[in-house]
Amino acid sequence: MPRLRLIATSDLHAHARPWDYLADRPDPRHGLVAAGAAIAAARAEAEAAGAAVLLVDNGDLLQGAALGDLVGAAGLAPDETHPMIAGLAALGCDAATPGNHEFNYGLPFMEASYGGAPFPVVCANVARRDGSPLFPSFVLLERTVPGLPRRLRIGVTGVLPPQILMWDKALLGDALVVEDMVDALARTVPDMRAAGADLAVVLCHSGIAEGPRAGGEENAALFVAQDVPGIDAIVCGHLHRVFPGGRDFAHIPGVDAERGRLAGVPAVMPGFYGSHLGIVDLELVADEPDGGVRVATASCEARPVPPLPDPPPPAAAAILRLTADVHARTLAHVRRPVGETRTPIDTYFTALGDDGDLALLCAAQAAFVRRAIAGTALAELPLLAAAAPFLAGGRNGPRGYTDIPAGPLAMRDLAALYPYPNAVCAVRVTGAEIVLWLERAAGLFATIDPDARGPQPLLDARFPSYHFDMIQGLSYTIDPTVPARFDREGDVVDPGARRVRDLSFDGRPVREDDVFLLATNTYRAGGGGRFCGGRLETVFTATTLVREALHEHVRDRAVQSGPLGLEDRLSWRLADLPEGVEVLYATGPGARGREPADLRLEERGLDAEGFRLYRYRGRR
Repeated sequence: MPRLRLIATSDLHAHARPWDYLADRPDPRHGLVAAGAAIAAARAEAEAAGAAVLLVDNGDLLQGAALGDLVGAAGLAPDETHPMIAGLAALGCDAATPGNHEFNYGLPFMEASYGGAPFPVVCANVARRDGSPLFPSFVLLERTVPGLPRRLRIGVTGVLPPQILMWDKALLGDALVVEDMVDALARTVPDMRAAGADLAVVLCHSGIAEGPRAGGEENAALFVAQDVPGIDAIVCGHLHRVFPGGRDFAHIPGVDAERGRLAGVPAVMPGFYGSHLGIVDLELVADEPDGGVRVATASCEARPVPPLPDPPPPAAAAILRLTADVHARTLAHVRRPVGETRTPIDTYFTALGDDGDLALLCAAQAAFVRRAIAGTALAELPLLAAAAPFLAGGRNGPRGYTDIPAGPLAMRDLAALYPYPNAVCAVRVTGAEIVLWLERAAGLFATIDPDARGPQPLLDARFPSYHFDMIQGLSYTIDPTVPARFDREGDVVDPGARRVRDLSFDGRPVREDDVFLLATNTYRAGGGGRFCGGRLETVFTATTLVREALHEHVRDRAVQSGPLGLEDRLSWRLADLPEGVEVLYATGPGARGREPADLRLEERGLDAEGFRLYRYRGRR
């Protein structure tokens, strides 16, 4: 029977080489090089079975690793190809769509990067303000498929979250308009069919979420499958999850997590950083007498990428050669010394209040904003600062923690504290908005039942740690025995719930009509995480990245007082838990020996996923 194999990557995030730049060590599990070896094997496997092959990328390609930041900051020369684009091209990529993080370095850089691609780049739901398309909405690709009487025509289109207009508002301004993903595809898929497409493939840089659909969703892949007829395969992404397989989406009606189906449509989500390949194998039938082609059966797989073999196969070796120069430049950059710390900097116990790392980030942002607004009316407002731990386990797994040993600090260490290219900014907030901000962040904690017997997890493992914003300049208590007001997506689920109590500033309770200036980042101010509903009044925006402000702060501290000591802490605490309640705190395996002296902790070993468990019994 005629067959077509679709091979997909997604969320590579500038991980070109098998190297962890934050730890400055080899990492053969990740990157385009290792994925390239697996792609070559999957391609050869399909071709040996007489199948045609299509290789696609589903976006979030340019940003995420230090290599991407280096290229994004420097920009591309007129004749230069972005190393991630060059790597995909060397693997024979047939089509791609951009993801939301492609816009993190501004529109001109994104256009220059994808403009150098020798393969078509498509996106159906983004246009310029004047209505002209940013990319073609779809492309028709032809393949000779053994067993078919004519060449197969495959329509490929793509979509991305409309939230890019919020997340990168400071960079994009009003240059773009973004349509709802379902609405855009409801128009584009019929257009592909009318243009002669036998098959319709959707590159959906979006995750899978439960309905009902309201429009404008960030994670809309299931709604695309449900509401847009005529789609033969969907490549999902964005959430850094794996589908089919696992438990993340199995509970959602319309999702078949074993077979890889969304409302009956074959679908894959291939992890992140090159951890998996999405593979969709389609068996085709030529319909007579009209000469059409349809899918008879489909199988879907999220195939783990094995560690890169030594020596690397030709496909991987080609990418190593292409990226050798930029890799060397990136290593020189991340190894550049910037200061020194007397104590380790880690995030193993940040969620329990051992937050010297967040205090350092907050201090750096506040110092930058304070200098920038000096002499203006904004300087009259009380200044606060918000920061979150970006690498603190949970969805990042047991290895996903910041762990910087005492001693010299390099640029890679600052990147570990703040890995995203967001700029410093400030928003004007009221006391009422501060409460909402902290309630949103307090969703990190699971709801503890005081009457339950047996151990209960303290943290919601699926809550992104980068939404756990703590605020410097305020004192408050978080009570995890109270239900969360917001869910993981930022939707209100219990309007009357209030986990945050005893909120005070400068020794007095915060009133709803108090007004503050809050130093934060452009992602948060642009609506990222939907803090305060995503509607914030930005009153100051810089072009300086948070990481650059952190570098300045560490450098200035070194001049004034020598190595960092991380004595500062944020003034919040967890409420005392009822006696007899057994609460388990999951953290990284490297936490042993780093336990803060003021926390009552009992180690319980490693769990099945590799997290180190502690029974948490409050502060001493």
